[in-house]
Amino acid sequence: MRLCSILSAALLLTVWVKPAPVNAQENPAYQAAYERASASFSEGRFAECAEEFRQAFNIEPRGSLLFNIGTCYEKAADIPNAIISFQRFIEAVPTSPKRPAIQRHLGELQAQIADQYEEVSVSSNPPNATIFIDEKARGAMGSAPLSFRLLPGTYVIIAELAGHETIKKKIELSKGDPLTVDLNLVDSTNVGTVELLVTERDAEVWIDGKKVSKTPLAEPLRLKSGSHEVSVQKAGFGNWARTVNVKAGGKESLKADLAPTGGEAAGGEGGGDGSLFGGGRLLPLITAGVGLGLAAGGAVSGLSASSLHDALAAEKKKNEPIAKQRIETGKSRVMMTNLLLGAGGAAIVGGAVWFFLADSGGPALDPSIGLSLSPDGGAFVWGSF
Repeated sequence: MRLCSILSAALLLTVWVKPAPVNAQENPAYQAAYERASASFSEGRFAECAEEFRQAFNIEPRGSLLFNIGTCYEKAADIPNAIISFQRFIEAVPTSPKRPAIQRHLGELQAQIADQYEEVSVSSNPPNATIFIDEKARGAMGSAPLSFRLLPGTYVIIAELAGHETIKKKIELSKGDPLTVDLNLVDSTNVGTVELLVTERDAEVWIDGKKVSKTPLAEPLRLKSGSHEVSVQKAGFGNWARTVNVKAGGKESLKADLAPTGGEAAGGEGGGDGSLFGGGRLLPLITAGVGLGLAAGGAVSGLSASSLHDALAAEKKKNEPIAKQRIETGKSRVMMTNLLLGAGGAAIVGGAVWFFLADSGGPALDPSIGLSLSPDGGAFVWGSF
């Protein structure tokens, strides 16, 4: 009997080794991922092989690839992931002729790590909610209350009951620590919809002090009727918060305009806070201030160049010899004057334009300034705002 098990396992591990003939109509990305996986398997890099097959599956979710992924994980001694992949194969391809052999082999793998499983007990209020793990496509675990065993890790418990809102709850299952999960389902007739539009991506959305998602939201929020605190947070931006009164069967719309740190977050359809330094106006002021500094430096340099020019002109009028170095110094001062005045003027004008356009509802600005020097000491300044 043991020999039969070993032979069946060996057969399973070699079924896929020869890739299917290349089809000219295959997705090139899928074909490339499949060929990389086959090469990794041939070279004994089984963990990499599994990841390559996962990439191929993400490109084209073919059920047969789940078997290949499970095979690679098993040969890489990653038994938990091998079990998951073989289970998903059985669910995805229930009519496969390999199904009986895979089920027997799956039982053997599960027996190898039986002591690693932990018990999870799930109850629902009201009872009899259908329970799923991670995704509904993998099939239901049963109706609550129920208990089942899982390997340590992170999972999402999904509960569904007719006439009630679906619940998704993330759990962390640790070794040696059985878990009890209590789920309270809300009657759908006592729920309203909140559409939340946030101007920034990857911002955290909090409801009544609990983080529920990140932007952009995949679907509108479904909240129990009553008053709720809705807030949006993102590093580098001011927090946005509103209290919304949700009515059963009703629909509310909110827009969260996040303002960069330095100004308060705006709400509704409005823009910045209107203060001198708020609404994105601080950087334009800094730009204009730098421009004033450059222009002041240009004025000082210009006075110095003018003074040197007058001295050289007086010496020339007296037919006195003039050192070449002093002439070069004069040219350098003229060039520096042009450079500083040009850059300063551009920065002042650009900062002023940026200041008045900031937070005006127009497109975001990406200002830039460039300088070019001519051979005769002139300076050309260009900019875009």
